[in-house]
Amino acid sequence: MTEMLKVAIVDDEPLSLDYLAGILSKVPKTEIRGLYKNGREALAGLLTNPVDVLFLDIQMPGFNGFDVVKRLQSDTMPLIVFATAFDDFALQAFELHAVDYILKPFESERVGQAVSRARERWMARRALDDAEDELAASGKGAALAAIESSQTKGGKDAPWTGLSSDDIAKLPIKDGQQTVLLEYETIDWVDAAGDYMCVHASGETHILRSTMKELEQRLPAYFARIHRSTIVNINRIERVEGLPKGEAMLHTSSGSALKVSRNYRTAIQHLLA
Repeated sequence: MTEMLKVAIVDDEPLSLDYLAGILSKVPKTEIRGLYKNGREALAGLLTNPVDVLFLDIQMPGFNGFDVVKRLQSDTMPLIVFATAFDDFALQAFELHAVDYILKPFESERVGQAVSRARERWMARRALDDAEDELAASGKGAALAAIESSQTKGGKDAPWTGLSSDDIAKLPIKDGQQTVLLEYETIDWVDAAGDYMCVHASGETHILRSTMKELEQRLPAYFARIHRSTIVNINRIERVEGLPKGEAMLHTSSGSALKVSRNYRTAIQHLLA
């Protein structure tokens, strides 16, 4: 029996949002769980109402489609179908990494094809439950690779030196032709996605070419691993919420909510004492 596929739509154009919702409502075994008018609203809604597939516009005020992808935690990353009016560099950047890329004005048959592709990918992910976290991180890593290639030019991040975090109090991140130096205290959390890291600091997200192991060795002791794909700055945690099955949700001073895997619960045990 085919399971229900939970979907959400993000689009700042009300007519486009309603039109796509109307098409999806007629697709069998598809349930619309969220309609969001901007990226910030979507990020907040997906924390409490996760979905399997996200139909995501790219050009939006505030957080655009790229920003939404970067800010989603890897273990809750839905499959992405980009739904936009712009057939430009983003199409070439994402067509190999997203589930699909559909252009406005939407056609029912084309939307149905996108749903079918998403369902196939979703079923494959469900069939490999033991590797679910790795699949999520891998999928996000591919998207980040596309973002990096489309938004930056030039070389990669400089390789790690022999210096420790005690020697240098800032994290260098290559951004096009410049290098951003982030003070460790300003970093809220880090999300791993394959060979890329999303470093969330001071309300912004920076893409760093690195592995989790490399970055863990560089970060100070007040950073803790709370998931296979997530590191958090303990000093930025304001509230800990208990969840079923031994998991927990951390709420940071920046407003982020991060899930703690039960396998890494010991990292925050002292906060629960």
